[in-house]
Amino acid sequence: MPKPKKKLWKKPKVIIIDIGRCRYCGEEMTNQDSFVAFYPASQGKAHYQCMKEDDEKKATISDRL
Repeated sequence: MPKPKKKLWKKPKVIIIDIGRCRYCGEEMTNQDSFVAFYPASQGKAHYQCMKEDDEKKATISDRL
């Protein structure tokens, strides 16, 4: 049985990709950031922390009513 060939190329260690702007703060995001994606895709993406803060604001406003 023949031995499998060794890989001649090296896989890059870290690949950083720009994924767009945050829906809430407008800052650029990369795949290294903690983020959430909304459905449908037209809704965009947001930092997890920005989304969490916005949800907390909405919860406190609804609690006052």
